[in-house]
Amino acid sequence: MLTRNSAFVLMAVIGFGCGGEGAQTEGATEEAAPATTEMAQGTELQAPTGPIDAALASAGEGYFQSRGCVGCHTVTDTRMIGPGLKGITERREYGWMMAMIVRPDSMVQNDPVAKELLREYGTPMVPMGTTQEEAHAIFEYLRQASQ
Repeated sequence: MLTRNSAFVLMAVIGFGCGGEGAQTEGATEEAAPATTEMAQGTELQAPTGPIDAALASAGEGYFQSRGCVGCHTVTDTRMIGPGLKGITERREYGWMMAMIVRPDSMVQNDPVAKELLREYGTPMVPMGTTQEEAHAIFEYLRQASQ
């Protein structure tokens, strides 16, 4: 049974983690550089291809859980606060996904696909402090989940 305080904390995490009030920076006058450009500079991570790396996918599943992705997304076709992610690695390019996972705030400001997703779902994806390495593992997990 949830205590009053733990219920409040749970609601705050859901609200802020999934783009609730306060998720967007108010009064931001400077437009951020496109995240896909930032991600391309200096990164050595390449899109996973070929057989699924089970260890990397397992780590990605852990990050998918710990970074709160499960609060808004499923790895099925089921729509929640955000889209279901089944087949996402076939519909979106690796660089786009990396940028969306690591810098969703910049993507929502600058990327036409991310802007359309915001219009469709009404809730912005917010930065969850995910590193490029974690996003790389999440990509491999999503690739595995889509099989």
